[in-house]
Amino acid sequence: MDDTAAALRRRLFDAASRMRKQRQEPPAPEGITPAEMYTIMAVSRLEGEGRKVRSGDIAKCGHATPSAVSQTLKSLEEKGLITRQRDKGDSRAVTVHLTEDGHAFSARGRELHEQMIDEVLTYLGPEDAEHLVRIVERLADFPASEVAKAQQNRCAQADSPLAGAGASFVSSAGAAQAGAPVGDAAAGAGAAPSAGVSSQTASAEGGVPCA
Repeated sequence: MDDTAAALRRRLFDAASRMRKQRQEPPAPEGITPAEMYTIMAVSRLEGEGRKVRSGDIAKCGHATPSAVSQTLKSLEEKGLITRQRDKGDSRAVTVHLTEDGHAFSARGRELHEQMIDEVLTYLGPEDAEHLVRIVERLADFPASEVAKAQQNRCAQADSPLAGAGASFVSSAGAAQAGAPVGDAAAGAGAAPSAGVSSQTASAEGGVPCA
């Protein structure tokens, strides 16, 4: 790697580190934690897609442990924001549903996230905001690129823990993590500082990006 590329890499990691330390939490309606807000928006998104929502689906969306999701669901149920019911098609499975109050919190959460994104884009200014969106769009295409595929093949052949690094890089940039601290995804993989904004944008446009 030449000196210019190495310098850019250091700047990228330094910026991601600063963002991680700041850990700016996205806004959530009063009386609810960011983790609860994320879960509500995940359920809203999945329900909107016509899917039966189970705790495992929520855990996959947020890369969370089943036990953590279970605790969050218990809290939301106690607050009257979700209900859990036995699946009529599978008595062993339990599905999660938003209550009327839960839907109201979901709508308010999206509104707050949209306001936050607007503030970020205003801070960047029109030119930098356009560059940010363009770069995130390119990052979204990276896993399918020949460069990423070649890298993954090399890592897999070497049985390296870096296998799939290209995909991880971009998933960090767009993971979603609605309700995740701004910049956390970027800092987690040394990804571009735009990562946190990418996840916030996804949440504002319909909840949570789920694979």
